[in-house]
Amino acid sequence: MMASFENFLWWIFIAFTLICSGFCIEAHYRYKNKNGIDNEHKFSNKYKYFGQPIYDEQNKIRGYELLLREYDHQTHNWQLPQNVVDFPLSKIVSTIQEINPQLEEIPNLSLNMTVSQITDFRSEYFFTWVLGTINVKQLVIELDANDIRRANIFKRKEILQILRKLKQLQIKVTIENVDSSKMTYNLLQRYLPYITYLKFNIHSFNKSANHWIDITLAQWQRRIAIFNIEMIVGKIEDANHIVLVNQLKIPFRQGYAYGHPKNFKK
Repeated sequence: MMASFENFLWWIFIAFTLICSGFCIEAHYRYKNKNGIDNEHKFSNKYKYFGQPIYDEQNKIRGYELLLREYDHQTHNWQLPQNVVDFPLSKIVSTIQEINPQLEEIPNLSLNMTVSQITDFRSEYFFTWVLGTINVKQLVIELDANDIRRANIFKRKEILQILRKLKQLQIKVTIENVDSSKMTYNLLQRYLPYITYLKFNIHSFNKSANHWIDITLAQWQRRIAIFNIEMIVGKIEDANHIVLVNQLKIPFRQGYAYGHPKNFKK
């Protein structure tokens, strides 16, 4: 009986060891082949980052947002990428190194990140890496409100933890594509103590018969003033938009009316 029990335990040990080994091998394979962090070489010829200026009320450039562009071999143009979930963080760093000398007088540099990237277990190392590389006064991480909305409840809690860490690192955070809906207003409440900027899509606040505005820009202004959050209005494309942001005394603005994305690298 004792010998049989010992054999049983032995086979359990063997099975457990094999299962653990399998998990370790799979984890190592996933780590080595995860796009967006380590395998920059697959993206180097197809993707590039362009910088779009952010202006203040005095029409002075206060920062740049890096925007990912994909090269279309048919049109021979750089365009917004399609279905890119994890663009390479290492490519961001190499691009920043190329444009670094041009950024000495730029107070802010915004890097777009997805929820998947910011919650990646290697993201803290990435932030440290970038902070030790760039030649700008302030790093800003930019998240998309739509991306946060699509995240599940566990991911949203994880985002909150990451934002707390970024605040400790003195890395500022922008949430972009904020609209006029109550859904977005309620979604972002828990994150407000940990962010510096909210970027609003100007088109979401255009009044029309088919578009109902739940929360106006003025109402957002009153709410975020409690947390000393500064407002950016993006996608400003014409004179009417400029009049609106001037009337509301929006501190920062961005869009084609102010400047198109440009390739820093000469």
